[in-house]
Amino acid sequence: MFIESTYHSFELLFHPNGRNRMEVVSSLVGKVVDSLFGVAKKEISLMWNCSKNVKNLKHEVEKLSSMKGRVHQQIELAKSKGEVLLEGVEEWMKKADAKVSDATEFIVEEAETKKTCFNLRLCVNLSTLHHYSKSATKKTSLLRQHEGEGKVFETCVSLPAPAPRFIDLYQRKNLENIDTQKSTLKMIIQAIKDDKIQIVGINGLGGVGKTTLASEVAVKMKNEFADIVFIAVSQTIDTKIIQEKVGVAASKIINGQKVLIILDDVWEELKLEEAGIPYGSEYMNCKILLTSRSRDVCEAMNAQANISVNPLQEKEAWVFFERVVGKSEWDDTLKKVAVKIVKECGGLPLFIQAIGKALKNKEIRSWEAALGRLQDPTDEDSPFKLKGIMQLKLSYDYLESEVAKSCFLLCSMFPEDGTIGLRRLTHYGLALGIFNNLDSNIQDAKDRVQVAVDSLKSSFLLLPGKEDEEVEEQEKFKMHDLVRDMAMLITSKGNDKFWVQSGKGLIEWQPKKYLESYKKISLMGNKICKLSNHKLHFPHLDTFLIQDNGLLVIPDEFFQGMEKLKVLDMSDNQISSLPRSLKQLTELVTLDLSGNKSLVEISILGELTCLEILKLRRTGITDIPKEVAQLTNLRLLDVFFCDDLSYVTPGVISKLIWLEELYIRMKKGNCSFLAELRELKSLKNLQLTVPELDYIPEDFNYETLTEFHIKDVYYWYQKHHCKRILHISKTSFPFTKPIMKLIQLSEMLKLWEIKDLDNILPDLYLEGFEELKYIELIGCDNVSSLVNELGQRKTKGKIFSQVEEIKLEFLNRLELLWDRPYQYISFCNLMSIRITHCPSLLELFPVSVAQRLVNLRKLFISKCESLVVVVSVGDEQASGSKSELIDTVFSLTHIWLDKLPKLESFYSGKSAINYPSLKFIGVCDCPSMKRWSYGDNHMPKLDIDHQGFNDYIAVQNETSDEWKLDDSKGEFSE
Repeated sequence: MFIESTYHSFELLFHPNGRNRMEVVSSLVGKVVDSLFGVAKKEISLMWNCSKNVKNLKHEVEKLSSMKGRVHQQIELAKSKGEVLLEGVEEWMKKADAKVSDATEFIVEEAETKKTCFNLRLCVNLSTLHHYSKSATKKTSLLRQHEGEGKVFETCVSLPAPAPRFIDLYQRKNLENIDTQKSTLKMIIQAIKDDKIQIVGINGLGGVGKTTLASEVAVKMKNEFADIVFIAVSQTIDTKIIQEKVGVAASKIINGQKVLIILDDVWEELKLEEAGIPYGSEYMNCKILLTSRSRDVCEAMNAQANISVNPLQEKEAWVFFERVVGKSEWDDTLKKVAVKIVKECGGLPLFIQAIGKALKNKEIRSWEAALGRLQDPTDEDSPFKLKGIMQLKLSYDYLESEVAKSCFLLCSMFPEDGTIGLRRLTHYGLALGIFNNLDSNIQDAKDRVQVAVDSLKSSFLLLPGKEDEEVEEQEKFKMHDLVRDMAMLITSKGNDKFWVQSGKGLIEWQPKKYLESYKKISLMGNKICKLSNHKLHFPHLDTFLIQDNGLLVIPDEFFQGMEKLKVLDMSDNQISSLPRSLKQLTELVTLDLSGNKSLVEISILGELTCLEILKLRRTGITDIPKEVAQLTNLRLLDVFFCDDLSYVTPGVISKLIWLEELYIRMKKGNCSFLAELRELKSLKNLQLTVPELDYIPEDFNYETLTEFHIKDVYYWYQKHHCKRILHISKTSFPFTKPIMKLIQLSEMLKLWEIKDLDNILPDLYLEGFEELKYIELIGCDNVSSLVNELGQRKTKGKIFSQVEEIKLEFLNRLELLWDRPYQYISFCNLMSIRITHCPSLLELFPVSVAQRLVNLRKLFISKCESLVVVVSVGDEQASGSKSELIDTVFSLTHIWLDKLPKLESFYSGKSAINYPSLKFIGVCDCPSMKRWSYGDNHMPKLDIDHQGFNDYIAVQNETSDEWKLDDSKGEFSE
């Protein structure tokens, strides 16, 4: 400022038009003097006040040190609480330390300098004073400024600590050698990584490890997501709480960040939009993993991947148990007990962990006592078991359907690991009135049981049973051991008590007095050969199950004290006669005597007038006696597989006017009783095998039948998915009107050794084959083709449009299946053709027909000596028209050609053929076949180019023994 002023004054002094130069000089001198005096005054003041300025600095050092101490205390307190320090507080502390240290060093230096400066000259002393005073003033200012910046930290240095995330607290599980969970975990992670999948469902039985797997997923994938939110939903959904928990994560999702939301323990459908969770194609960056005990819940929430968690295998359960109890070396005696304990846990980690922790470091007496309690399903004194059982019971309590609950409890009457049949369960339920509808027919009841079973399987309270060839049962299922224990615990108390000793290996049964209060007793699956000979008193008993025991004799007085009995199952024993007391069961609704092959005399059953379901399958009866006509309430009569049955007393069938299901199978005898079928207006299911079908009346109401299997050939009864089956053999065409009517209603039609039958269409056409799915012709010598010209007959729609399978065997005159496309015929759903032993067959069909078989997957041809080509060019294209050169697509996946000596090629044309799905070709003993076709063949799944394809065919023929059909996977099974 001083220099600027002086420069300005000089400008004025030498300005040509300036004022009096003396005035300017006077002004300039005055300003210079004033400025110099001010500077001198300031500098003198610094030297003069050096001690004061240093003292001020000391004071500020003390103040800042004090503040720093207080902030440090706040920081330590915050750290002890696990709180998060405010941004900048630690940096402020570092700077405060540096500034205090610097100022302290300066003060010490200044004090030491004072002691030695007295021996120096004055100018030096003045310079030193000036330096220290000026530095002290500057440092004081900086300290005050830092104090000002730190005032905010005197009252607050931290934020409250956020609640730790579950992935921060979760302790990872050791899944080594537990492949069931390792493989499931891998499947879940793969599903989450799939860009096309947003919602992944994990379902399984309570205690099977769903939450554990979800947690493992979160920890394993934490670095792949910006945020992971874990929410326990439980039985009562609170959308407000869920909204609060996903709020921050939802914002991240909307901003495009990847987020994983885990919804654990979901019991019913959760509306994601109501819970504030962004989802859908716009938010594929949001992945949702949900766990539930119900597969249906996962499906209701549109889980694109639905993964079931299975219980641990026996070896895996043992590995897990050893880890829980912390033992790997065992005393032989203790290990035997431990192995049994683990088996009782049913592979459920929740149970294994609870029991393992309870027994850890305990003496063997405790282990033995625990095993005893585990083996008693009704024991409620075992805390670790009760906890697990109660966890499972939540699934039962959550069932909305009372029918499902009743069916579930009835299933507990069957042996451990035993299978339960849908029909049997339905028959029990009908007798016990669990459907609360007196007008419910058997099919309706069966449908309701099916719905209940599906619901129970969805909740893992029932498991799929092993498939077998038993034709009586459409479906079988079973119970997990611990689920069964839970059911037995429920049925051990209350007004409807069960006493279940099924599958226990009992060789005798001595009823105890306390059983008088029980309503249901199950002794099935034991080895009881005889029953108590004294009078019993079971005034409340409504169900008695003693099937599959090997019973020889039932004492005459045995049933005297069971007047309220509604369900009696004595099937699969060796009973040869029925006790006199049986007629006292006047309220009996369901009686099953099946499998008692020595039982012949059944007249006493006529006394059981309330009977609605009577099953005599596989018994030794020779006739249906007149007394059965007294059972006018009968809705189901089953005398199937009774090999000695040859006579039905006239007038019996016509009296059973409420019959809904009738099962009769006779090798021989008079079939005139069939005429009485006209009186059965309620009949829905007819399973009939008799020597002749001519007695079936014309005025029988066929349309009421929802299910039938009618045949005149006595051969092994094979299970099939079709519900309406007609099998006719060793007779002549034309058929009677009732048979023709049944043909039109059939889903499966089998014709064996029918004389004078030339074709299926038009010979068998009446109104249309709208239901037909399966055609089988065997040994019909006159058949030359399946389809001939339809003529002028009117049709409702496309004929054969539902046919899925065709099987042709031993048709000596068959030349081709059909020769060209027909306007009213469509085999659009045909999936399989099997042809064997047809010596006159020249070709199957022309290419114009083949390319319309859009669903044909499997083709099997064997031992057809005259076959030259499978697919021909056809008459339309034999002249070489351009249409034949158009590319054709066949949908076949499997082709097998066997023992066809004249076969030259699969296709005789030159057009290119695409086989996009073909994955198997078998050519065996076809010596004339040198090429597949005369055009290009594209078979991407076989990985064979056109160039090498003909060589491929030749090699197969030369090494035919190596190309025998391996049908272990049922690729060509019927």
